[in-house]
Amino acid sequence: MKVLHAPMNIAGQASILANAQRELGIEADVLIFNQHQFSYHFDINLSLSEKSTVSRYTTMINNFIKCFLKYDIFHFHFGGSLLPYNLDLPLLKFFKKKIIMHYWGSDIRQYSIAKNYLFFNNLSELQTICSFKDEDPIRKKIGRIAKYCDTTIVGDYSLLPYSPKSLVVKQAIDLKKFPYIGNDSKNKEVIIVHAPSDTDKKGTKYVISTIEKLKNENCSIEFILIINKTNDEALEIYRKADIIIDQLYSESHGIFAIECMALGKPVLCRIHEEFTNCYNGLPILNTDPNNLYNNLKLLIENKELRLELGKKGRKYVEEVHDSKKIAKKFIELYESI
Repeated sequence: MKVLHAPMNIAGQASILANAQRELGIEADVLIFNQHQFSYHFDINLSLSEKSTVSRYTTMINNFIKCFLKYDIFHFHFGGSLLPYNLDLPLLKFFKKKIIMHYWGSDIRQYSIAKNYLFFNNLSELQTICSFKDEDPIRKKIGRIAKYCDTTIVGDYSLLPYSPKSLVVKQAIDLKKFPYIGNDSKNKEVIIVHAPSDTDKKGTKYVISTIEKLKNENCSIEFILIINKTNDEALEIYRKADIIIDQLYSESHGIFAIECMALGKPVLCRIHEEFTNCYNGLPILNTDPNNLYNNLKLLIENKELRLELGKKGRKYVEEVHDSKKIAKKFIELYESI
């Protein structure tokens, strides 16, 4: 069995899955069109952004032919595939290649649905969080992809409303890269870390205003906002943290929260009430802009609770997000189709 993950490597998920699959004896490669700013691992980079239009399309066609001849399973990510407009999907299906499409969020998110699940205080805030788009092309693309794929996957339960016929396979992390540290730090001040990929869409303005309020009350805290750091630089900061703040608007947590739980850190993040029952044993402190102050103060003043949530977080990640367990699920899925 030869597996190709392409053409996007969202949050490094394609490379994490491929690495775990290789450890389990499967030949798996990661192909990307362009390198991500966080320099996630890849096996093949076409560097399309550096090419002229003619060269770009020539490269894509030649690459498609090579991949067609080499791989049995095409595990595509983020709604993309090897040719523009997913033109390769009917060809792959015609020749009985196995195709999986793995959705990760903004590739399928639609405003008319998202507004029922996102946190917002007013319309202006909602427009910032989830931009108005013509949803018809998104829905048509989801339907077109479904015609040709053997199955479609979403990386979390909170994405099912956008693609209801998809299967849920949880996000994966390599636990070897996130050894348990715990939260029994000797820091003079409680270190609070927030690492937004997009400050407007993660509720960062509420985080900053709440931190200022706590500092004005003479709370013994240090706040670190992580922006434009490499993965390794950010990880060093996560290790020192006492409290992690993830996203405050979204339907559920992201990879950042999983990584920090693996380290044994307590995490604050918003989980929409419709999905809370999907996460059996999830030890995240459910937090939105309205209760951020109270939840932060609770953790700042209660070291034992921080320790407890950190231990539970590690256990949860080992059970639910271990890359080897997720890789096995995908191998079983490949074999079933």
